[in-house]
Amino acid sequence: MRIRASIAAVTGTLALGGLLAPYAVAGETPRAERGERSGAFAKSGAGKSGASGKYGAAANPTVTKVVVNGGKPLVVGLADKAVRATFSVNAPGGIENLDAELWGGSVYGDTNPWVPVDGFKSCAGTAANCSADFLVMPAIDLNNKSGGGWNLALAVFDKQGGDYINEKAGKLTLLRHTKLTANAGPEPVKKGQNVTVDGLLTIVNWDRRTYTGYVNHTVQLEFLKKDTKTWTPVKTLKTDKNGKVKTTAKASVDGYWRLRYAGTGTVAPVTSTSDFVDVR
Repeated sequence: MRIRASIAAVTGTLALGGLLAPYAVAGETPRAERGERSGAFAKSGAGKSGASGKYGAAANPTVTKVVVNGGKPLVVGLADKAVRATFSVNAPGGIENLDAELWGGSVYGDTNPWVPVDGFKSCAGTAANCSADFLVMPAIDLNNKSGGGWNLALAVFDKQGGDYINEKAGKLTLLRHTKLTANAGPEPVKKGQNVTVDGLLTIVNWDRRTYTGYVNHTVQLEFLKKDTKTWTPVKTLKTDKNGKVKTTAKASVDGYWRLRYAGTGTVAPVTSTSDFVDVR
């Protein structure tokens, strides 16, 4: 079982228990719990950098070019999801050790959802382009309030005693996964008659470890005329108590019908597959 790394003083320098070399952890079984959180970030103060030499060196490491998940939102359903953060380090005395975690919210604290680092790659020497790997495990790490803004907390320790510690070294948007279906009929339909379109919008429920209907949310009905490329908005709908929608629209030409949900800052957007209706 993998547990959270902790920082301890070792022969006058700081080292990471469980991450004593700046390379990826290998050959471990998936963790069954979050374990203990690192003490490095708690000591530094929320959002503060270690550039002032928290642990007592004049020349501290610097970190630049931080990118989490390629700069894209991370959409998470029920399955575990791998995440990589990349960053550049300049350490005057050489990189001794590192620590990192992903955490949700705006103020670092004990109640935040968080994900421990699995390990680091290509992070050695005085100048390095590093990567840190994480595995978001919804069953352990997330609840229904976990969507939204997340941060990369990062600590780098120099062999001469310098340090860089920053709870907000990078940013990540984590979104709850959604699903949307659409069915249009009858097929074929007579010109001028109604096409009926129904669908279901569901959202991952991390608390219950399943998908449930997304109630009272707006979806857009759209139409694409055959042999064209531009979708046209038809009408706006609200999901019912089960996450379902149903509506009718006049059929005038052959084409495709679909439903689209725009998403929010915590919930992923989704577009249904399109359904072709032949008009005769």
